[in-house]
Amino acid sequence: MIKIEVACNSYASCLNAAKGGADRIELFENLQDGGCTPSAGTIRKAITLDIPVYVMIRPRGGDFVYSKDEIDIMMSDIEFCKIMGVKGIVFGCLKNSGEIDTDICKKMLKLWDGPATFHRAIDRTADVIQSAKLIADLGFERILSSGGAENVVKGIQNLKRMNSQLSSLISIMPGAGVTRENAAMVVRETGVTELHSTCKESVQSNNGCVNENFNDFVNHSSEKEIKLLRESLIGL
Repeated sequence: MIKIEVACNSYASCLNAAKGGADRIELFENLQDGGCTPSAGTIRKAITLDIPVYVMIRPRGGDFVYSKDEIDIMMSDIEFCKIMGVKGIVFGCLKNSGEIDTDICKKMLKLWDGPATFHRAIDRTADVIQSAKLIADLGFERILSSGGAENVVKGIQNLKRMNSQLSSLISIMPGAGVTRENAAMVVRETGVTELHSTCKESVQSNNGCVNENFNDFVNHSSEKEIKLLRESLIGL
């Protein structure tokens, strides 16, 4: 059966992921910037659910080349996740040259000493296939990637190549634009066994606001969309 990882930006999203039948949660905050490390309180709450939680280790949005201070912050966040008994972490570090920063990745993996996903930092590299090989050699459990393209549909051929060449060494998990409409196609074309999706919906969030100048919305992972994504993969 195809495993579904749901990208969750809040505890409410985590609840919906668990109810919707997700196999794993990628937990983060700051969806608009592609995800950053969630708060300690959110981590504590999320890991009480009966579903594996992988926490994103990323101190800010933007690029994936980090200063020494930022690396120190990431190492501290990894230590916290380790103390809390988090199932896995998600991170990725690059050099100014656009290559995988293997030295920093090794240090973080050694400190963590557990399951880890290399995230879409790989899609910023010049050669995603060669980068994927390096990541596999480092000992990551899986790679989250759009195949170096804007979304998984545009990067489908690279994802197929990555999975064909490396599936015996590391799990390739397509992510970025995976929906219930295209999920089955992505699996058939690439041969992968895992998918990553936000399954998000925009919900009005104006409770307690009486000022008509404001009309707030929040994005949550949707229980309904997760279930529909799961249904679209039946038989694969």
